[in-house]
Amino acid sequence: MSLEVPIDSKSPKKAAIKRQSFLKKIDVETARQLSQLKERANKKPFGRKVRDSELIALGLKLIEQKHLGELQEQTYSEKDRLHMAHDSYQKQNGKISLDQFIGRLIRGEVQIQKND
Repeated sequence: MSLEVPIDSKSPKKAAIKRQSFLKKIDVETARQLSQLKERANKKPFGRKVRDSELIALGLKLIEQKHLGELQEQTYSEKDRLHMAHDSYQKQNGKISLDQFIGRLIRGEVQIQKND
């Protein structure tokens, strides 16, 4: 005994796009800002509600390289900045130990230029 399932040719099967979701923790201030933006976006008479993920996706598209540079700059410790200045000095003036470089900084023989 065989069962045949009729195929409805009028309704083509659409490829189901399955979106993966991830949970990320955000701080309280960021959550508050997201909530306020979502409320403002949803003040409309028609249409479905704007989702948090849609707001975040739009915001992520607006991030440029300069923003990433600012974020990277915020993560540097003073020790990292010292090593970066040491590396920069070595590129311009040749090899020198970190200890010698610190000594020259203290004596005022070396001035660190901030790159903006």
